Amino acid sequence: MIDPLKLRVLRSVVETGSIRASAEALGYTPSAVSQHLSALKRETGLELIERSGRGIVVTPAGRVLAEEAGAALEALDALARTARNLREGRTGSLSFAYASSVAAQWVPVIAQDVRSRFPDLALELTLRDCTRGWPPGYVPDVVICDDSTDLPTPRYQVIDLIEEGYSALVGLDHPLAGRSSVPISALAEYAWATDDPPDSVWFDRIGSACRAAGFSPNIEVNPPDFSVVLGFVASGDFVSVQPTLITLGLRPDVVAIPLDGMGPRRRLRVIVHEGVQHNPAAQHIIRRTREMARDYVRSVPDVLDLTAPREGATLGA
Repeated sequence: MIDPLKLRVLRSVVETGSIRASAEALGYTPSAVSQHLSALKRETGLELIERSGRGIVVTPAGRVLAEEAGAALEALDALARTARNLREGRTGSLSFAYASSVAAQWVPVIAQDVRSRFPDLALELTLRDCTRGWPPGYVPDVVICDDSTDLPTPRYQVIDLIEEGYSALVGLDHPLAGRSSVPISALAEYAWATDDPPDSVWFDRIGSACRAAGFSPNIEVNPPDFSVVLGFVASGDFVSVQPTLITLGLRPDVVAIPLDGMGPRRRLRVIVHEGVQHNPAAQHIIRRTREMARDYVRSVPDVLDLTAPREGATLGA
């Protein structure tokens, strides 16, 4: 059997590109890293690295081995976490997935609250990435998302929280910065920055509103990180359109202006797998998200409260 430790060393060398950098990252000496690689070469019968001048180059075989080892090493890490949870008395787990637009405002508070109230529970947090579907076989217990999110299975109870509009983000010196609201058509002449892929379901809601207003957004910057989008917007050369919730707590050199008229809207919801509907921690997440949604409705105009109990909240609705 191949030693997992040696595979970790190989993967580190692939990531860092050198034995010295890998040794620094792992807390080893360069000679120890070289010894692990030599031992792995003997175990596998493969040439893993080649000398190149004063450095090394990972061979194609070495790269393939490191890549294929990834899933096995991650599984071992998960097994180690399970053992640690059992050792510390955490005998249950709850998987909690969330959209990036609620990550900063709601999820850290909810996660801290759940861990405080249920210390014996292992809470597994996962960001729902709009660029990919759900991982094969992944069925989260609880998800906070918007109404464009597909369900991994139909076996979920859907609980609506709020309906909200979107806001235009501009820099402090932008010509629109002093407006109390703007129609989305006012953004037609400007360059756009967005962290959502233009072909994603999340951005399509914005794109649809633009098309209805007679234009297509001029997306010139499309980084994957919202903080980078804010940097471009703050420069004054770009605008962005984002859900209003994500615009709370912006950096001081960016202004959020509500979109009026036929601007895009979305619903935020919490969905709960039928297998954990009566789980105390899952029920606590539902209560806390409802409370936070009501607080948000009270503090922001034009946000609709959907938390009132209603009949017909069906599985997979």
